[in-house]
Amino acid sequence: MSLSPLDILQKQFAPARRAGYEPAEVHAFLDAVRESLEASLRENLKLREMLLERDREVAGLRAESGDIKEALVLARRLAMDMELNAKREADLVVGEARLEAEQLLAAARDEERVLQEHLVRLRTSRIHHLAQMRAFLGAQSRILDELERE
Repeated sequence: MSLSPLDILQKQFAPARRAGYEPAEVHAFLDAVRESLEASLRENLKLREMLLERDREVAGLRAESGDIKEALVLARRLAMDMELNAKREADLVVGEARLEAEQLLAAARDEERVLQEHLVRLRTSRIHHLAQMRAFLGAQSRILDELERE
């Protein structure tokens, strides 16, 4: 049986046939019980409101937790994608660098070959010019010898 403070306040007792309780004490006790019950009911109502508020907070935190988890998953995916793209880009840069290095080496070899050919032509030309100068000097020397004999 559930009692309200109003039930306690309105409770009437039948007069006792024999020497019963002092009515003033009974009413004072009932007033104290009523006040205690009212305080308990107010506190109960306050606690229920607090519980509802906490339930709302928990629901909000759970929603935020879900959002945070989703953000973490997206961040992980993004990090993995960025890492994969960075590796691909690095591979591409390395490949391009190797190709450029090979092209530079080929150009350097070609230039070396051209310079070697030019050096051979210069040496051949030097030998040829020295031979011509010796021949000229020999001819001049013979002419001088002939002029001295005359």
